[in-house]
Amino acid sequence: MTGSAGAPTMYVPTMDAFINRWFARYEDARKSLETEGGFLFPFNDQFFVTESEALRELGMDPGDPDWERIGHDWVRPLDAEAMQRLLEKRLSAGL
Repeated sequence: MTGSAGAPTMYVPTMDAFINRWFARYEDARKSLETEGGFLFPFNDQFFVTESEALRELGMDPGDPDWERIGHDWVRPLDAEAMQRLLEKRLSAGL
């Protein structure tokens, strides 16, 4: 399943049990990420912060060191190369 511009979607319905913080603005989602932890993703015109278990639903490893390198932020990653590696892993998961 892909999102805009062929990028893989970072949401699948089985993640519903793990997504607990939705935001209309990136800045609010980022603040939640910084204070409460998790992983920040886009979804349509919104953002969500989720738990590590949700990444497993995407076929990804929440313990992958590249998550730390991008700051756990899929929207505005800190490290472009780490982001590219994670994107390739997400694409290879094929979910």
